[in-house]
Amino acid sequence: MASGLSWLDSSRDDQNRMRELLKLFSDTESRDELGIGQIRDAFSDLLFPGTSVLQARARYLLIVPWCYQEAQRRGLRGDRLAAQVDRTERKVIAALLRGDETEGVIGRRAGVGVQTLPSSIYAAALLEYGIRTGDDEDAPNRRLAGLADADELTERASGIWHPTLPARPMKFPDEVEGGLRLTPDEGRWLRERILTAAPGTLLAYLLEPEHRPGWDSDAPWEEPAVLAAPEPIGSLVQDAALFSLAIHGAALLYNLLVAERYEESGLTEREAPVDRYRDKLSRWNERVSAEQGLKGWARSGMWDRLVERNPRIASNATARRFIDRWFDAVASGAATAAATDQSLRNLVAERERAVKKGQSRLINDKLLRTWSGASGSRPLVYRWPQVRRILVDIHDGCAADLSEAANARA
Repeated sequence: MASGLSWLDSSRDDQNRMRELLKLFSDTESRDELGIGQIRDAFSDLLFPGTSVLQARARYLLIVPWCYQEAQRRGLRGDRLAAQVDRTERKVIAALLRGDETEGVIGRRAGVGVQTLPSSIYAAALLEYGIRTGDDEDAPNRRLAGLADADELTERASGIWHPTLPARPMKFPDEVEGGLRLTPDEGRWLRERILTAAPGTLLAYLLEPEHRPGWDSDAPWEEPAVLAAPEPIGSLVQDAALFSLAIHGAALLYNLLVAERYEESGLTEREAPVDRYRDKLSRWNERVSAEQGLKGWARSGMWDRLVERNPRIASNATARRFIDRWFDAVASGAATAAATDQSLRNLVAERERAVKKGQSRLINDKLLRTWSGASGSRPLVYRWPQVRRILVDIHDGCAADLSEAANARA
């Protein structure tokens, strides 16, 4: 039986949405040139379940259910329901763009014609946090014939959403009061949902009132509160940080290999890329030398945790073999000579060619010419910029309640 609330189907519109979604993942700094995406994503899911690099603001976790409820209260089902939700989401985009604050609005650049809508981007999070709790209105125990009363229709529509979901604003979707800022009730509700759904995670830990993140951290382990996180969060964060630091050297070496081939081919659009990546590798070596945690790093526990999160990692023997060989070189100090060590250069080059095949920049002249000068060269931070924004939204929503109370007392 087809679900009236299925997130994706085979329609042309949804295929276009998925193509745009894939474009968003193709940023040159986030490409998975060395085939470590499974491990990166497993770390991200362990630290911040339900999140993705496409998420923008926390209030979308409420806006998407409100869009469905707005369509469902009309008694629509199947394709008609999906079409109405699409129209409602675009009305919301227009309303948000008319507001004073447009940071994080999905469709900020493309406007109401944007193809990838919030319902696609936040689908997994809504399930992960228990905000979407059931099946669609076609489920046997909800198949009620002849409903005409608006209150009954609304009750039926709310069946797949958490029963305490905050009410949508009065003029929604034509107006979205407050834009993407959470009200105190909404902030508290989202905090409670995530604390309940993801206990013992770094995401939940950072939602505690005293652990609000700042704006100046580039990675989660740069937050003072994270450095004091209890177990098992603390050891997971340490593994994630060490993994990020160690594998970054392989990414820089790969870019150095591309840069060398780029200059050897007589290409000049990127200025002195070989010197730039030799310098980046030198500075990476300094960070590795200063990191005491790499010495004696017991990686078996890390692998066990990652495989538990994503069992498919266990069957990806080539990725693990590459990572372990590179990490052994980092731990032994051999990677300090990575720029000139032929065995390490071969290790990285062979891995990239195995992952990319004919799309490898080390053999594909056409792709070499289109190189942006940086391909997967940033350190892994496990969705931190997006997660930090969502955490701050929820903290600010909850804090607004305290601020209002203080103003009232004054």
